[in-house]
Amino acid sequence: MKDELLIKFLLKEASPEEDQDVQAWLAEDQANRKKFEQFKLIWDTSKQLALQQPMDEDIAWKRFQLLRDQRFERPPEDVDEGDSIPHLQEYQGKGTGWLRVAASILAVMGLMTGIYLYIIAPKHPYLHSIEVTANETPLTDTLPDGTVVTLNSHAKLSYTEDLFNGQRKVYMSGEAFFDVASDKKRPFNVAVKDLTINVLGTSFNVKSNRKLTEVIVETGAVQVSREDVIIKLKPDEKAIAMVEQKGLKQEKQHDKLYDYYRSRMFKLDGTPLWRFVEVLNEVYQVRIVPENIATGNLPITTTFDNDSLPGILHTLCKTLRLEMEKMVKQLY
Repeated sequence: MKDELLIKFLLKEASPEEDQDVQAWLAEDQANRKKFEQFKLIWDTSKQLALQQPMDEDIAWKRFQLLRDQRFERPPEDVDEGDSIPHLQEYQGKGTGWLRVAASILAVMGLMTGIYLYIIAPKHPYLHSIEVTANETPLTDTLPDGTVVTLNSHAKLSYTEDLFNGQRKVYMSGEAFFDVASDKKRPFNVAVKDLTINVLGTSFNVKSNRKLTEVIVETGAVQVSREDVIIKLKPDEKAIAMVEQKGLKQEKQHDKLYDYYRSRMFKLDGTPLWRFVEVLNEVYQVRIVPENIATGNLPITTTFDNDSLPGILHTLCKTLRLEMEKMVKQLY
């Protein structure tokens, strides 16, 4: 994200399209949010000084470019003493009075960045996030407020401890189950892609991949929001947000198969074979295909407790009187 666009965004002079680009960039990655908060903190702090110390715009912009290149380790731009600096010209259409102020702020930011890096940054909460990552196996962790989180394989969760003490908010990717500690004064928030999940004290599962984000409520109530769409979920309900579609879809959750990575069990209660096969394909990274629709709709009521995939398939074939080669079209 270009610094010029961030400045327009801070000055509220960005076009609707530019504003949307910045918002999408902020939602994309927590590292982007950290950079923006750092940028904004220096900007806001230096604004008052800049108003008292007006400076030539060209000089101000050159200093800011040099500072930016050093701070974010990007190659310095070739700028000669006689070169004109056109970067700020685009701001003249709106709020021309801010042109000199903006340039002055950029200059003062040079001083403020030094102060920030050596005095503020060591204590600034946005730079001290805690990240929890599950590797090949699920991982359970307890947050400072007592909330217990179980991360599925390769899932990530991050939060800032200093900020968390005031506002319970975490960022995640992958799949995780939350058993949230009750605190009516401090709602618990989960940010995942472009969704925000808001609760007081409840338990729910969140799964996010390249196709969709899914929120399943086990106990209590959960509010899920995406842009201007807000829905409330009760136990055994779920919200689905497709990546390539806008809005949210609310449905009933008919099984407990989302619980497999915590319990290491597959709990089936009249579950159609096609649904169980769908989960097996995802969990074991295989491709199993029922022979036909009738076979796929066969109901299963049993529990597989930490069984291997070959053992599960053998039991299914024996119970449902299926032949392995007919039930399994392709397995890899």
